[in-house]
Amino acid sequence: MTRIHFAADHGGYELGRALQTRATAAGFDVVWHGADELDPGDDYPVFAIRVARSVVEDQDAAIDAFGVLVVDEAQAGAVAANKVNGARAITSDSPRGAAHARAVVDANVLVIDGISYEESAWLKVSAFVTSPMEATVERGRQILQIEEYENAGTIEGWAVQLEPEQILRTHE
Repeated sequence: MTRIHFAADHGGYELGRALQTRATAAGFDVVWHGADELDPGDDYPVFAIRVARSVVEDQDAAIDAFGVLVVDEAQAGAVAANKVNGARAITSDSPRGAAHARAVVDANVLVIDGISYEESAWLKVSAFVTSPMEATVERGRQILQIEEYENAGTIEGWAVQLEPEQILRTHE
């Protein structure tokens, strides 16, 4: 069962809770990381880091997991979430864009503007968590390059040749 880690700041609290309810009703394993109540003074980085760390920890443990962060400023939330080693947070204007980000970079955290319409946001979440990564040598090599730079600060292994069976499929 796919797990979805949710969190929201004051700007996305109502929408975040609505998406949490929809995901639970759709049969996903849902974990809420806050805020526990609407707090106009809260800050998005806390929630971005919580969600991103939880997703990476679950994926490292071979758990099929994603994150959804609903905040006042989605781009800022994506920047904060991407500070977590292993997080690949994106924003998206459409369900197609969310699915494409999954396919191309194996994105694992979706960040949504809190002012989004609920139906539109749900369609993005649904497309994001149900779309697979493209299991091709090219995509696997590109993700390895991103991870190499993230971990070592270099991209020296760009010429590594992978066979299709060597590509880790994290979501089916």
